[in-house]
Amino acid sequence: MTLTELLTHAQGLETQLRSSGANDRYELHQQLHRTLVKIEHQGGHVPARLKRLDLDLLDEEIEDSFDNMPV
Repeated sequence: MTLTELLTHAQGLETQLRSSGANDRYELHQQLHRTLVKIEHQGGHVPARLKRLDLDLLDEEIEDSFDNMPV
């Protein structure tokens, strides 16, 4: 994929994530993260909003993992 195609794909995933339910968010986040890594590896610039979304979703996943820990 070209950089333009990768950016378009990442933006599409962003749109899907904003309207997705909890069941789909994990897989969509994994796809987004892989796409952002590919953009960087090809020397492209990842928009700040997509980096922020990636980090916010990672924070959500970490928080969710603690919800299942016994106290």
